[in-house]
Amino acid sequence: MIRRPPPVPRSVCIDVPDGHGIIEVVGDEGGSLLLLAGDPAVLEANDGCGSMGWLAARAGPGGPGLAEVKYLTEWLGAPGLVPDPRTGRAEPPDPECLRPLLSLLAPGRYVMTAGLAPHHLRVVRPHARQVRGWYAEEELALVTTDAWPPRDHRTVRGYGDRIRAGGALPALVALFPTAGSSVGHLLDGHHKLAAYEREGVSPLVIRLAPQEPRPLRRTDLDRARAAFADGATRPQDDALGRVFASLRADAV
Repeated sequence: MIRRPPPVPRSVCIDVPDGHGIIEVVGDEGGSLLLLAGDPAVLEANDGCGSMGWLAARAGPGGPGLAEVKYLTEWLGAPGLVPDPRTGRAEPPDPECLRPLLSLLAPGRYVMTAGLAPHHLRVVRPHARQVRGWYAEEELALVTTDAWPPRDHRTVRGYGDRIRAGGALPALVALFPTAGSSVGHLLDGHHKLAAYEREGVSPLVIRLAPQEPRPLRRTDLDRARAAFADGATRPQDDALGRVFASLRADAV
């Protein structure tokens, strides 16, 4: 019996004409760089050692945080999104509810979807000036941008109680380089994600991605390389070196 492909997830397009540019993602499905206030923060990319090898790294001693997006914490705790019991997809929220976060993005048009994460979810925790590798066998990988696991255990327990009780599920927000990318940067929801993992429940994720992907820029890659180097010389054949060489070849 031939199965029909699932319907395309419902999405909405959001115009951000006057974004402050505090949060920006450049790249595509092959790799992306998250910039915070213009500074390289997190890099994720294929390491060139086979089609399934990926890595993530964070620039700087500890990496910049995302305190600016905390405005949405209360609303995202119970946004009222209802996933379809068959597909797991949910109708995206009203963009105005996300306006505090959207105003921090680089100007442009973004695509937003919402739904339960697939069963196989990888959580990747990058460390300052270190490389974390994994095989991308999962359908979705979320790269953390804040302390992981979260230190506020009381908040995690509170979200866990809400998840067990049913009703309105808390939502995470992740920024992807493209709508089809399987690796995204977790902007908000670290405590919620920890609670979902603790309860063994697939998290509800609001996905944002530029409608027109922004190519990696050589200037950003040069700054990221300098931030990761920490004054030390890396061998040319290491994973991070291969990634920079590959990304630079396609950069603008």
